[in-house]
Amino acid sequence: MERVVLVRFSSLGDVVLTSALLEPLVKKGYRPLLVTYKPFENLFKEDPRVEVIPIDREDFFRNLKKVTEKINSLKPFAVFDLHKNPKSRSLSFLLKAPLKVSYKKHSIKRRLCVFFNRFGIVDNLKRQPYNVLESYGETLKVLDIEPNRLRPKIEIDPKSAKKTLKKHGLENGNYVVLGIGARYVKKRYPFFEKVANLLKERGFEVVLVGDKKDFELSKGWRGVVNLCGKLSLLESLHILSKASFYIGNDSGATHMARAMGTKVAVIYGSTHPCLGFAPYPDEGVVISKFLKCSPCDIHGKGGCKYNFECLNIPPERVVSKALRLVKHF
Repeated sequence: MERVVLVRFSSLGDVVLTSALLEPLVKKGYRPLLVTYKPFENLFKEDPRVEVIPIDREDFFRNLKKVTEKINSLKPFAVFDLHKNPKSRSLSFLLKAPLKVSYKKHSIKRRLCVFFNRFGIVDNLKRQPYNVLESYGETLKVLDIEPNRLRPKIEIDPKSAKKTLKKHGLENGNYVVLGIGARYVKKRYPFFEKVANLLKERGFEVVLVGDKKDFELSKGWRGVVNLCGKLSLLESLHILSKASFYIGNDSGATHMARAMGTKVAVIYGSTHPCLGFAPYPDEGVVISKFLKCSPCDIHGKGGCKYNFECLNIPPERVVSKALRLVKHF
């Protein structure tokens, strides 16, 4: 089986989305090899379809030669640059593969969606959102693979998942996962505690996932299973895999839920589906006020002169839209 190298270093959600290419490659007879930053390799620890080579972010160039030699010793057939930054270009250049391709990043289109939105002249772009999976899929055509309904998918070991669920008292199911964190404040929905209370009133057990910072923000919440900062990436996948549904921000945890086949309700604030990362309709729903000022930043950075009005979405509306996932799918 000829190896195909997929290069995507970060961020968490982007790395998860590369999993959409694994199944088409394997079905065509290729053996995928993913190069990514530590600790993202742990996402694929139980996925037999892919081999992962991690590289340290801080010592990237010091370790580049060693990683390059290791990959070249495997005699890869093709290299897909799914990051398209100076580091990924450096690695791709050094790899001795007969076929090299990079995905169309559409950086200009996405930045124009932000820049011209300030003048109210990108309504057409906002109505026809771009999806990064389409760009990833286009790279497959060089191998005569026609991309068809690509969705993120990571395989996990059912026995290992069962142990994780039992460890946290979730083996009986009927729980909802809330991904309460996001890297930037303009993407962080502020009323998740109320959402949790509304879900509990409807008989759901509520599980929180996130990092240690999210734990500090939510440690006083009552009646929830707070796993923020307590799970590895792989254990988070285990928890997400059996959730009734998931509610979260435009963040990496949302894409992890998608990769588990769990239906998602994604809350958008400063960012927008036109930037490329919204779930498809068969994966879940988008919850947004769709204000004229959104998107105001490609990543959700910076402050807000409108007092974060984009995130002022009633928790009742969030829960109502999320509950439709259970009824509809």
